[in-house]
Amino acid sequence: MMPRQYDIDDLLQKFKNGSIQPDELDFLETWYLNWKPENQDIGAEDIKQAQERVWVKLNPSPKKHQLWQWLSAAAAVFLIAAIFWPGQTNYTKKQTLTHQQIKEIKPGSNKAILTLAGGKDVVLGKNISGNISTQGEVSISQKNDGTLVYAKSNVSKNKADLFNKVTTPRGGEYQLVLSDGTKVWLNAASSITFPVAFTGGKRSVTVTGEAYFEVAHDQNKPFIVSAADQQITVLGTHFNVSAYAEDEQTTTALISGLINVRKGNSGKFQLVHPGQGAVTSLANQGISIEPINTDEVLSWKNGYFQFDNQSIYTIMKIMSRWYDVDVEFLDKKSTERFGGTFSRAKNLSESLANLEKLGKVHFKITSGKVIVSN
Repeated sequence: MMPRQYDIDDLLQKFKNGSIQPDELDFLETWYLNWKPENQDIGAEDIKQAQERVWVKLNPSPKKHQLWQWLSAAAAVFLIAAIFWPGQTNYTKKQTLTHQQIKEIKPGSNKAILTLAGGKDVVLGKNISGNISTQGEVSISQKNDGTLVYAKSNVSKNKADLFNKVTTPRGGEYQLVLSDGTKVWLNAASSITFPVAFTGGKRSVTVTGEAYFEVAHDQNKPFIVSAADQQITVLGTHFNVSAYAEDEQTTTALISGLINVRKGNSGKFQLVHPGQGAVTSLANQGISIEPINTDEVLSWKNGYFQFDNQSIYTIMKIMSRWYDVDVEFLDKKSTERFGGTFSRAKNLSESLANLEKLGKVHFKITSGKVIVSN
């Protein structure tokens, strides 16, 4: 079977009017990552002006946390290509889709370690399904889609609390359902410690890293999350908590419902409403309530990186966790800011190439490390 051929002019036009097909979009992205303007009259200033025009179209008010249009930063780089593509007769417009056989750093995947009461570790992943263990009156199993499920029997109550822990490495993510029906998504380099069955008058768990919760409602048993210097109390709601040890701040972002947040175990609770985030840090005594971009907060759970005017240092910290790579900065004083949306399913080189098109930054991948320069 002959490889399919595509016309670049046709694909760019389809992209701009929203009629492009998935296979055509995949080819267009591959083409763009390898495309270099043949027209020598196109200078750096032309490229910069084009980027600025596209940026204004995509994000007309960067100071406000408003939702972006459906166009992502990936769209921005294609639109820039569309500006300079017409009239370049030295380039063969009919191309064949091929894949270079190079060693790529793959994106993260569904993997974690389950530590049972007693200390036994169980490796979790997509290739495991069925019953894993029974702890007290709770059966632990993994569904075909990779979700870890705790199912409590109504026969009797556990005599003592048994605690389990699920830990994701760098380059991993995982979803689990607790015995009360609460759903939890863990981002890379994160963990949750919890009782296999919730006894007594409250449901308490401890989180490191980042996790998204859809808490099962129980008016008689508040759900309490301890994360770094925050304690979050809810009855039933959806929220995200980011509490990485290496980050300066801990942020709990509310998607729906209501939550109470306090700093530490003895501070005053503050009420948080949907669309708000409770931010704490070791440097400050109190809690700051700030507006949030819910799309950006939930992007990791939905399979994307989404950045809203972020520094390259923040972006690379997030990417290093997902791709399990170390990062070295040759310039530690960059003031460049980036905004855009990228799929977390892409290889590292593709994500970095997209970033290079959006600002004054360059990357080199060597020996599992990313070198960042201006």
